[in-house]
Amino acid sequence: MIEDPNPKDWRELQAGVCRLLNEIGLTAETEKALTTPRGEVEVDVYAVDQASVDKIKYIVECKNWAAAIPQTVVHAFTTVMSETGANIGFIVSQKGLQRGAEKYTDSTNIIGMTYLELQQRYFDVWWEKCFCRQVGDMADEMMDFVEPYNPRRDELAAELTPEKAERFNGLQRCFGTFCMVMTQLNMGRYTNLKEWSDRDSKLLKPPESLDEYKATVLSMWSHFEWDRVTNFRDLKVMIEEIVTEAHQEFRAVFGGEVDEVYDQRATRTP
Repeated sequence: MIEDPNPKDWRELQAGVCRLLNEIGLTAETEKALTTPRGEVEVDVYAVDQASVDKIKYIVECKNWAAAIPQTVVHAFTTVMSETGANIGFIVSQKGLQRGAEKYTDSTNIIGMTYLELQQRYFDVWWEKCFCRQVGDMADEMMDFVEPYNPRRDELAAELTPEKAERFNGLQRCFGTFCMVMTQLNMGRYTNLKEWSDRDSKLLKPPESLDEYKATVLSMWSHFEWDRVTNFRDLKVMIEEIVTEAHQEFRAVFGGEVDEVYDQRATRTP
């Protein structure tokens, strides 16, 4: 799962749904006022797929109720859908829809689901567009420090004091391979990740579960405390924290970015 499927209240549910839709590439906002023939109506989450030819519009009703949603709620939502011209409607709740409400939606463009089911529906897209690209982009920014061959970095490293050289080697052992592997996550910017999945790339293929990803990809870096994360959003945050810490540590050793420090050194050399 992307995050905790049991939010504390409806506001947390509404914010989570909006965040997820934005992260998969839609333009989403909460508590959006829309004009209808009967006047203005406010919807919990409104989203538009700007990349689609017809600018597909989504409306989401968020009900953090302890009971399944009755048919009367679906009827009212159908009216909102019709009068606002929305293309797809979601009713996201704790317990899904009652049987009669489910049957009613069978022939409509309305889908009832739990927050967990919404996450499962869009997980593969979220994995590629949010997790992989954002982590990969962040790791890419420090490639100069961790890549196997970088003449500029190696020249600067040869001039480090013994203390800083020891620190640099320690950082390479702790973070080097990990950060270098993480840079591969943004390959979706340059190629179709489906092709990588077909070649069974455990790094890039959307994992079946968090435990599977920990076991098949992250276990080789056991010095990081992976056990403290319980969902993929927390994992993303933890990896970003690791990469940020590593970047700061490398910069501290060299006094800045590799190219920046190298160029400054070149201007001082007679």
